[in-house]
Amino acid sequence: MKKKTLRVTLLVALLSLTPLYGKAQSIAYNNEGGPLDIIRSTPGFTAIFSSWGFIGDSLCSGEMESLDDKGKKGYHDMYNFSWGQFICRACGVEGYNFSHGGQTAKGWIEEAGERGWAYAKTHPKQAYIIAMGVNDFHQKYKTGDLNTDVNKTDYTKNAPTYAGYMAGIVQRIQSIQPRAKIFVVTRPREKAEGNDWDCFNEVVRQLPKFFNNIYVIDLYRYAPVYDKEFKDHYFVGGHMNVMGYQLTANIFMTYIDWIIRKNYKDFKQTAFIGTNLSYPETAK
Repeated sequence: MKKKTLRVTLLVALLSLTPLYGKAQSIAYNNEGGPLDIIRSTPGFTAIFSSWGFIGDSLCSGEMESLDDKGKKGYHDMYNFSWGQFICRACGVEGYNFSHGGQTAKGWIEEAGERGWAYAKTHPKQAYIIAMGVNDFHQKYKTGDLNTDVNKTDYTKNAPTYAGYMAGIVQRIQSIQPRAKIFVVTRPREKAEGNDWDCFNEVVRQLPKFFNNIYVIDLYRYAPVYDKEFKDHYFVGGHMNVMGYQLTANIFMTYIDWIIRKNYKDFKQTAFIGTNLSYPETAK
């Protein structure tokens, strides 16, 4: 009876560790299932990169909301609690937040401080995550079309649209680190029937058709819906709390690990990113 009791107790303990979002079974290292069938807290192959750059807005910056005794809200970029820094700590590598609250794709390109292109262009990284679009949408930027709004020889001549600006960010990164791996992120769903920013998400999904080394983290299709239950757990006000940013880091690491396992060939020479070294595929 003691052994049976111990087994039941252990099973209950293990079930209690199952994430609120994500199926209970693991598909860790096979090629079946979706990227977020289970959300893990371990980096997997996300850890193969030695340096990261995180490009985005407040949700990329660990933004926390406060409320004073007069009911006035405060907004604070607390980078140490950002999903990017959670990723770096999990992987044991360094990374930098090229982001701040209120940022847009256009603003990032024009940013003169250390959180935008002016600083990023002298600090290349092996890999980047670009999560931009919330403020672009609220400022009613035109969506645009990658087919018509991108100048492939001179990114300063891209059209002033979300498509032109997002492509411009990718082009700028590739101008300083041509072999960098860039992960672009769609906005998640906030309600089951869809959202008004679907057109922005489609721009993000189309980027790999125009540029090499681009991979989509499609939160809209695969991540939990950011509904009331989700926000009750993981938000304070209009921004995530620390648990929300940690969960987002887990989502990104799980998804990136899945992408790498689906595309081994693309990542075989990751160690050479940022160097002049290579191993031609034609070599024996």
